[in-house]
Amino acid sequence: MKNLIIILSLFFLSGCVDPFLLSYAGGNVIYNMQYWEHIDTKEKASLKTENDCFDKVTKNNPFSRDKYGQCLYEQGYRFRTNNLLYCFWYMPEKCKDYNKFR
Repeated sequence: MKNLIIILSLFFLSGCVDPFLLSYAGGNVIYNMQYWEHIDTKEKASLKTENDCFDKVTKNNPFSRDKYGQCLYEQGYRFRTNNLLYCFWYMPEKCKDYNKFR
């Protein structure tokens, strides 16, 4: 039992377990690491707010993270992450696009 705990600890520390966990949880684990937070109330953007901006951006144009982020930013929301690895490992391209909306 002690050996099993040591082996599992090594996997967690090395990061080898991450892909294993994400394969079962799907994209929700990664998606939930980022959110839009209102600058005054500190509340997360509701699904309706996010969908309204998505609909506004994609009305007659292809989706653009820049326009989507600008829409939420103008409503008082700021891009946030709750995991340091999100921007460095999982979604660096998304963070690069949304960094100006922090």
